[in-house]
Amino acid sequence: MIKRFYLSYLFLIGLLLGCGSDEAPTPKTISILSASINGANLSASTLEVLAETKLVFVFSSAIDANNFRSSFSWRSSSGEVNYTIDLSNASTKVTIDAVLDYSTNYTVTLSENPIGLNGEILAASKSYELSTAADNVIRSMAPCTSTGDCLRSVELQGSTGKGTFEFYSNYPIYEEKASWENLTHAVIVVHGASHDPENYFSYMTNSLQSQSLSDKTILIAPFFRSNSTGSSDDFYWPSTNWRRGSPSSNSNILSSFEAVDDLIDQLGDKTKFPVLKKIIITGHSSGAAFTHVFSASNKSEAAYPLIDFEYVVANSQFFYYPDGQRINESSNQLYTPSDCPAYRIWPLGYNSTPSFLTGISDTAYNALFVDRKVTYLLGNGNQADPTLNTTDCENQVQGASRFKRGENMFKYMELSYPGIHKHKKVIVNGIGHDGEGMYQSPEFKTLFKQLIN
Repeated sequence: MIKRFYLSYLFLIGLLLGCGSDEAPTPKTISILSASINGANLSASTLEVLAETKLVFVFSSAIDANNFRSSFSWRSSSGEVNYTIDLSNASTKVTIDAVLDYSTNYTVTLSENPIGLNGEILAASKSYELSTAADNVIRSMAPCTSTGDCLRSVELQGSTGKGTFEFYSNYPIYEEKASWENLTHAVIVVHGASHDPENYFSYMTNSLQSQSLSDKTILIAPFFRSNSTGSSDDFYWPSTNWRRGSPSSNSNILSSFEAVDDLIDQLGDKTKFPVLKKIIITGHSSGAAFTHVFSASNKSEAAYPLIDFEYVVANSQFFYYPDGQRINESSNQLYTPSDCPAYRIWPLGYNSTPSFLTGISDTAYNALFVDRKVTYLLGNGNQADPTLNTTDCENQVQGASRFKRGENMFKYMELSYPGIHKHKKVIVNGIGHDGEGMYQSPEFKTLFKQLIN
């Protein structure tokens, strides 16, 4: 009985092993996580491609370079394109560079073959149609959306020489061979004390995409480097001094206001941006503090009278006041604080102003400030706000919370300049000190649509 059971058991094991030996193992697959061209999403049909073009594929696992070359094709009617391939990110990212002909159609194909480092097969073949511009003038292109591809730099003139200033942008605004026929608006979004322009670029990119506005809106996120991250070739600022227009720390001194003015100078070039009609400058937290004083400090608005300027101040913890009065939160009336000598020092008032404002009187500055189109974007959420300064008297006299300080600032404008000022207020319900929440809120999107019309 035991012997018969043992033989049956061996027969069953053999049968199972025999069946298994006739079946090939299921091959593993590899998939494309993202595909981009010159920083923009690569679609099935992409038009107005630059002659100097960069394709980037990111895969779910490492790929084999030789197998990839065997499966990849980039062709026109004249034949295969000459290109170079570079692998990075542990061989999961493939960058393909090529110089193309103008006014030419191309097909990019990636076949369903083994391309993985361990023999993985591409899950599904892909094919893309590309068309290059008709000549050496770029008139339109898909916007760059990936922070990994959208970081750019420019050499700006400082006090004694040039230095590098970095910024994120969805279009190459310093491209010499360009005359942008579709870009009617620009947004400059300023990061906060965390020095994270890539995050604010992403927040605003998502907001623009959700409203189908990316194809006509230039998005720029300046990068104000700190002393600890700036090199000898960069412009950089101590702590958060950039938010008040202070000069940079490096030898080729540049005001942070001047840096943004220089970016706007490029947008104001009608040969490059012939249809641009509005520029919106906005910032959150420390970026909002920058935006508030930049609204009257900049030299751009006067230099480009055909361009409309708007300023959106989101959740600043302090504000510029034209005079020594503040709002008493008990009576909601104006009063003059006492025993707080610092409450009128720049950027809270027009004392000890940066060198950028030399030669401008407080009367002239305040007239500009009152006349600027400023929107206070205020989140009324009650989440914890540990970065709010509630100990120094100059901050305390502005209000008990970040939200109240914004409300008090607008109330001050209403009481001090009734019927004259061009400031307004928009409340974002349920959002506190949160840049992503503010810029992706329905209230901001509604405001933005109003501003671009």
